Amino acid sequence: MIKNIVEWFTNNKKSLLFVFSLTIFYGLIFIFSDFYDMPCDGFRDMAILFAQWGIICTATFALLWLLSINKYVFTILFPLITVSCAGLSYFRYTANISITPMMVDLAIINDWRTNMDVITWQLILVMILFFALSLLVVIYRWRKIRFYGFLSHLLPSALLIFLFTDIYMFAAPLSQRLPYSIYYSVANYLDSKRIISEHRKIFGGDIVNNTDSMTVVFVLGESLRAKNLQINGYERETTPLLCKETNVVSYPNIKSETGFTHTSIPYILTRADSLNEERGYTEKSFIDLLKRGGYHTSWIANQESVSTFIYFMKECDTLDYVNGGKSLYMFDKWLDGDVLPSLDRELARNVKHNFILIHTIGSHWWYRSHYPDSMELFRPVTESRVISSNNAEQMRNTYDNTIVYSDYFWNQVINRLRNRKAIMIYLSDHSESLGENGHFTHGVVQDATREPACFVWYSDIFANCYPEKIKALKDNRNDILSTSFVFHSILDVAGIESLYKIKSESIFR
Repeated sequence: MIKNIVEWFTNNKKSLLFVFSLTIFYGLIFIFSDFYDMPCDGFRDMAILFAQWGIICTATFALLWLLSINKYVFTILFPLITVSCAGLSYFRYTANISITPMMVDLAIINDWRTNMDVITWQLILVMILFFALSLLVVIYRWRKIRFYGFLSHLLPSALLIFLFTDIYMFAAPLSQRLPYSIYYSVANYLDSKRIISEHRKIFGGDIVNNTDSMTVVFVLGESLRAKNLQINGYERETTPLLCKETNVVSYPNIKSETGFTHTSIPYILTRADSLNEERGYTEKSFIDLLKRGGYHTSWIANQESVSTFIYFMKECDTLDYVNGGKSLYMFDKWLDGDVLPSLDRELARNVKHNFILIHTIGSHWWYRSHYPDSMELFRPVTESRVISSNNAEQMRNTYDNTIVYSDYFWNQVINRLRNRKAIMIYLSDHSESLGENGHFTHGVVQDATREPACFVWYSDIFANCYPEKIKALKDNRNDILSTSFVFHSILDVAGIESLYKIKSESIFR
């Protein structure tokens, strides 16, 4: 047995060295583009990052090994993958943009002139250079490399790929890093197209709109704890601008059913409740009823689109991706203020009934990405993307800085609505752990991750038109509510009458 293994390695030494050399090349040029700017602090962090880089390289070795076995397959796919990686890593190095399903969608829906704007002579030169280099590798493969024992190469390489893509702890980071991110982004985009085309239950009955005009803005937040808001009694000044507003009512006792974005958003936007959670994946959202009631609807996205809620994004009349090619594995500035130009365009529409959903990045980890340095009020802050390398004080300070910036962002939205008959409802999708039971962020579902922040702001014009709604809003402020209140509350405040609206579930009842 040992003799056979030694003989196999001896016969295939040159071919394995060939694949290993290609892997090192990919690792230093392409894979490194997703690691070079990761924040780290000390040798331990560097070791962790190196281990992660090594895991991605090992998975890439398996892929290149599988491709190299057959020279015809290698001739077709190796140049294609290499040139694709060259172009994508160029954007990662120069513009901090990665391929995501959202980027695939943008590339398809944009007209050719928009797409051509990103094609520069430098990019063309890079792609030509790597194409030529890949052709030289192909020629070398044909002339110099031979794999002995087809199945003895096919089975272990395929098994390695299966293990890396099937085990979540490997598959999650692998899916957002080159070269695997190319496949996963296209596959997830196609999956989202399938989900969008699914037939979902159509809301029956008549829809009546009882308002002559209205602007409803729903800010869907991210990872914001109710207990860390100054307006809710928190000892730090995290929401000084919100505290100055007289027309704001905070709801500190909202409970999220889950602690994850991909499961909480379908629950928030649909008729899903604790007894009917499946409605989040089988029914349309309140957006459909608003459209039928005469509202122009829009979704401004500052987060990645996810298959569990892409259907609702596409329900809107307009969809504006703001975050471009950013992903949670990137660590440059990713600010909610970037949505404001899109908000201005939506508010400038000549429509009487306007609904705008703003999906913010809010207080998601890596916290330091989500506020400008000028708003770093609390120090010391986190220095490493490895959570365990930061202490509890650093985590809390950096997290609270994200709220200070969110307070500024909310104020910017409110200022744009003051002179309208308008209302803004804010609800975070879930909360965040800051050391409770030894946990941080929202990787583990516990009480700390199910206490999202929620508040409502309304204009003076709105208050004058609907004093009974304002009274109800204030009377219900201390109620303990599930996030399922949103479906019925937004229909209620928008003046939509439908047999699917349950008045008693609305905070404006």
